[in-house]
Amino acid sequence: MKSFFIFLLTVLTFFVFAVQIKAGEPENDKKEDSFFSRVNYEKAEQVLKEKPFFRTLEDLYKDKKDGLDIPFKKDGKNYYMPLFLSYSSPKRSLGFALESGNILENKKAALELGSSKDGFYIKNYLDLKNNSFYINYSHLNFNQRFYKNGWISAPGFFTKASDGNNYNQDLLAEIKTKHDTLSFTYTQKLSSLWGFFITPQYDYYFYENNSLDTGNHNAITFGLNYTDGFEPDITMGSMTEIRRYQKNYLLTDLKRVKTSKAASISYTAGGPWLGADYKINKLSLGGTYLWELKKHHRLALFLKAQRAFSAPFSSEIRSSDLLFGLGIYDREQVGKSGISAGLSFTYFILRNEINVLTLMPFYEQAFVSFSGKNFDSHSGAGAILTYKLWRLGMPISLNFTKNTNDGKSHIGVKIGGYF
Repeated sequence: MKSFFIFLLTVLTFFVFAVQIKAGEPENDKKEDSFFSRVNYEKAEQVLKEKPFFRTLEDLYKDKKDGLDIPFKKDGKNYYMPLFLSYSSPKRSLGFALESGNILENKKAALELGSSKDGFYIKNYLDLKNNSFYINYSHLNFNQRFYKNGWISAPGFFTKASDGNNYNQDLLAEIKTKHDTLSFTYTQKLSSLWGFFITPQYDYYFYENNSLDTGNHNAITFGLNYTDGFEPDITMGSMTEIRRYQKNYLLTDLKRVKTSKAASISYTAGGPWLGADYKINKLSLGGTYLWELKKHHRLALFLKAQRAFSAPFSSEIRSSDLLFGLGIYDREQVGKSGISAGLSFTYFILRNEINVLTLMPFYEQAFVSFSGKNFDSHSGAGAILTYKLWRLGMPISLNFTKNTNDGKSHIGVKIGGYF
């Protein structure tokens, strides 16, 4: 495994220095109110026509007494793109996705398939302007392990590591577990700032010898989202999902520091009226504040709070729910309530016409409690190195995470495909 990472880092380093040679090529420095040049205009028009967004792009150039009128008649082009996703870890996670859409018409659809040592999942997504639809199914088949000091094993796919035999001296119990989940999510954009979503979710748990809450844990979630200032698909301060059409935005310096903010509130309820064997009532709050500097370096602050007023063990609050998807962990805490905070800083090491390279150090901390008085801690610190060639839709990320509570470290390699 170590030789693999050394090889990957060597190739990445060579590639970065190689493309820097081309980065010195002259860039288009034309700005608003600069003098008009027919040659530069034709070059800009050609660049537009080469973009993968247009089926047709007709120039309706007209001379006028008081200047120029250059409207365009355009027709959006549908794109189809296979995407490969993977997270290298003891979970042996692999994934594949197919995305299609029309950027000018604001339409997008995707199918994603993934598997790991713990099971598999299928995700479907459809975005039609102000309305979005998700259908997700997952099957987990794993050993739920219980350790001293409230730790339990963390099953999952791309953001989890395997606890393996790392904590045998702390092992209290091990139970064969199966978990099937089917969920439907409808999201409607109410305005430029507000959105509404509803998610019916059907869960079935099976525990060996019926030792825990085997049965249906069905619930429905209602929520509101508030988003102000975030660029499309650049959320939570993370640059691991950089998309090609964000190139011009990221290569142009901002005139001033930009702030963005997002918040959400949701309530989850379940019971016999939804075919559940258990009563479920949970409340969740979350918020993000982002400072984006002139060179696009960005500082992000995250906050969350959750409370399960009533829920079986399998539906209670987990520290993985409270954290922010930044780190890789093999264990987590569980309880009735929890709070969390996180901080990350994204620094652009490279940012040019050829490629982009970012380093994002982060820290995240969660506290979970059964009683509301004594809180168990789950925290992690690390860094994510992300590299992307603009011509390819596949950023590569190296993630190093250290669980600051038990001292365990994990390294993951993520290859993500984005248009």
